[in-house]
Amino acid sequence: MTAQLRGRFSITKDFHFAAAHQLPSLGRGHKCARMHGHTYHVELRLTADELTGPGFVTDFGDLVPFGRFLEENLDHRFLNEVLPCEPTSELLARYLAEWFVANLEPEIPGRLTAVCVSESATSRAVFEIGEAGDA
Repeated sequence: MTAQLRGRFSITKDFHFAAAHQLPSLGRGHKCARMHGHTYHVELRLTADELTGPGFVTDFGDLVPFGRFLEENLDHRFLNEVLPCEPTSELLARYLAEWFVANLEPEIPGRLTAVCVSESATSRAVFEIGEAGDA
């Protein structure tokens, strides 16, 4: 019998929503200061040192409430009116991580380690959650 490798398990789950935003702090000459829209792609990454039955980090079905939150609160909205921050991809990723940790993480196995928000196929921002004790 061969020795089992030690390591950490991870899963990712993708979600999409469409929304408009503008970044007025960039100034009138910047194209992103004008209202425009994106089909946002959001990727959640969860990890666990040990799997739950039958061998999951988290059952993908446990992530359905996150998709529902996106649909009900962000999809086809003007993000400037619904977010508590300027709607950059970086700040949106942190906002979504904070919502997930406060609303879903206490109820499911696995731990959220990162949220990636993409505005296009070539542009993305990642908010990585630090370990306990990280500065």
